[in-house]
Amino acid sequence: LTTASMETALTFQVPPRKEQCFYEDVQENHEIEMDFQVVDGGDLDIDFQAYDGSLKRIAINRRESYGTHTFTVKESGVYKFCFSNKFSKLTSKTVFMDVYVDDGVYTADNEAEEGASLHAGFTTLHKQVDNIKSQLFKTQVQLQLSKAQRNKDQKIQNSNKIRVDRWSMVQCVFMILMATVQVYLLKQLFKEDKSAKRQARI
Repeated sequence: LTTASMETALTFQVPPRKEQCFYEDVQENHEIEMDFQVVDGGDLDIDFQAYDGSLKRIAINRRESYGTHTFTVKESGVYKFCFSNKFSKLTSKTVFMDVYVDDGVYTADNEAEEGASLHAGFTTLHKQVDNIKSQLFKTQVQLQLSKAQRNKDQKIQNSNKIRVDRWSMVQCVFMILMATVQVYLLKQLFKEDKSAKRQARI
């Protein structure tokens, strides 16, 4: 048996009011596993849609931070993955995407054809090796997603710190302003009292 497992991982930006699409040419009986995660920008959300070779929509996410999908390819064709940031007017989004294509989907016909010329023990061993390779790829994807999640958490933490600092500064300015007003009012009150006493003496 031959394998054609392939993995593609990339990080890209989707500008506001724009959409970016990626294409993957996949053969019949293959399996596609794809993950995405928004790691930077705005509320960390994006629209996602996937289409098969006949342009039939097979997956959709609305304003999600992350998503995971698995597709079994029934007909050879070009699969399309689109990320839309059209709902955002000002903020770009940074997205991490990983696509893994595995030919580990075996049918009875394929096994019969290959089994005619290959030893049964070799076939079993080959499947096991391919499965291990698939698991290694999945582990790598999980590590990449974990790193992206840490980056996202760090971004949120920094954003919250900036908001807290700004709000604290506003409160400090407000307190200073109120103290200044109160001191001014007290001075004016004492001045009025002194003026009243002087007039009373006269």
